Amino acid sequence: MAIFDDVSTKFFYNYLNNFSPTGYEAEGQKMWLDYLKPYIDEWKLDNYGTAYAIINPGKDYKVVIEGHADEISWYVNYISEKGFLSVIRNGGSDPVIAPAKRVNIFTKKGIVKGIFGWPAIHVRKAKSKDFEASLNNIFIDVGAKDKEEVLEMGIHVGSVVTFDDELTELNKQYFVGRALDNRVGGFCIAEVARMIKEQKVDLPFSLYIVNAVQ
Repeated sequence: MAIFDDVSTKFFYNYLNNFSPTGYEAEGQKMWLDYLKPYIDEWKLDNYGTAYAIINPGKDYKVVIEGHADEISWYVNYISEKGFLSVIRNGGSDPVIAPAKRVNIFTKKGIVKGIFGWPAIHVRKAKSKDFEASLNNIFIDVGAKDKEEVLEMGIHVGSVVTFDDELTELNKQYFVGRALDNRVGGFCIAEVARMIKEQKVDLPFSLYIVNAVQ
């Protein structure tokens, strides 16, 4: 943590803990741009939501540094009559790590809390297809008694789901978090912009600092 000062540490934690699943990166992009604006000359958004900042615009030679802003997540794709949610992947989400993980389900009424479950070990057979977690046997429980109550919560097929965990340090030298890949890259390129500004570096080219989506 010695390379972090108070300003960058606050941004690092806020940015990594922000929920910005694939296809819904707007809040994270706003946070990223707000941090960058004092250190850049221009900024823009494309039609997909990719944000990019420019230092020293208008030069013939252009250099790009890039990270991506999203995080893996899930989509609700089925609601059972008993009120359990089945999901599909949105990005490279791994079913094996899902069981027992708390989740946030995003709805127009706000975030609904849930938890991934799947059949208990004593009802599974070692060689059966259900022994390991997969999209076929994991599910989300939101504490609803039936499908109607799930719908009343604002959950619907297509609702986005993310893991409910935050950035953690291990032994004061390693970071663990759900969105490290590759939002930490967005943090790093933002710090490049900050250092260029604070150290008054005169670039002989235009630098494009790109925080991509999708």
